[in-house]
Amino acid sequence: MPDMEEIKRKAQNAAYTATEKAQDAAAAAGEKTVAILGYAGEKAEALKGFAGEKAGAFAGYAGEKAEALKELAGEKAGAFAGYAGEKAEALKGLAGGKAGAFISFAGEKAEAIRDAAVSGMTVMSERRSLEKNYQALGEWYAAQCGEDAPEAVADIVRAIHASQKKIAELRERGAKESEADAVPEEAPAAEASAPDGKTEE
Repeated sequence: MPDMEEIKRKAQNAAYTATEKAQDAAAAAGEKTVAILGYAGEKAEALKGFAGEKAGAFAGYAGEKAEALKELAGEKAGAFAGYAGEKAEALKGLAGGKAGAFISFAGEKAEAIRDAAVSGMTVMSERRSLEKNYQALGEWYAAQCGEDAPEAVADIVRAIHASQKKIAELRERGAKESEADAVPEEAPAAEASAPDGKTEE
């Protein structure tokens, strides 16, 4: 039968050994934890410093770029303003030239239209005078020829004489009708009545 005291002693030794190992492990873990925390703190400080440096460098770079862009924008604006002014002056001069040319062209066209109108009126006046003279000459020739007109114009002369005869007949008829309308009709004599209402015989 095993000795209980021996067993108890071995159990106590094992417990003591386990406790020591646990304490050693805890101490080692604490040291590791402290070392890890210290390393992490150092890394965090280093990253913080690096980030600050990068942020400062980026801010300086951004400021420089902003100033450069500002100057470039000013130069571009000035150049554009100068270009716009030159173009405005050029367009102003071109518009003035075009206006002058248009006014001159319009004046020339007005003169041409006026000359054409005057010429047209002169032609119409001369044409009316020519037609009037032709008419007078024709009337004189028709009156001179009588019934003995040359064969080339005999039909025209006969037609003229026929129209003259017709016009004379129509005028004569109109004159007679006018005279007939001018003679008043005699009104029937009214019977005289006596004061007593009897008709006088």
